[in-house]
Amino acid sequence: MTTIRPTGTCRNWKEFPGLRVRLAALPSVLGVLGGQILDPEVLPRVELVPQTHPVPSGAGTLLLCRLLEWLPDEDAVLTLSEAAAALPAEGALVLVEQVEAADPDDIDAALHHLRLTAAFGSGLRSVKDVTALAERAGLAVRACRDVGWDHRLWVLAPAA
Repeated sequence: MTTIRPTGTCRNWKEFPGLRVRLAALPSVLGVLGGQILDPEVLPRVELVPQTHPVPSGAGTLLLCRLLEWLPDEDAVLTLSEAAAALPAEGALVLVEQVEAADPDDIDAALHHLRLTAAFGSGLRSVKDVTALAERAGLAVRACRDVGWDHRLWVLAPAA
């Protein structure tokens, strides 16, 4: 069973007929996902789990998307630590976060950073900063790569 946090839809779900997914989110989010976003044909393969806690348990792979941007450093480390503790020894945490823009003159990115900093005390972090948070949480980086538009993907595992 794969557990993910909702941020989009699977376009190639027909290629993986055995795939089962658990989406954990607030009930209002799940209502929108089930009623408006998810393809009705894929819905029987998706378990919608109402949950306030950001780290669901019971999965070999956990996907967290843009969760850390809302959290100050200490909260981010605790969330990642709980995610690491919920994973089996061979499990993986896939983390996708927006990072600081490569272009320092990108006014939209600067404004987004200021809003996050003012509202949550977090701001946009650099790749180095997110990696350091993961390491502080007891996670080791298996892989890291750009996924577009100032977003980075980390594949993390519990440190040995």
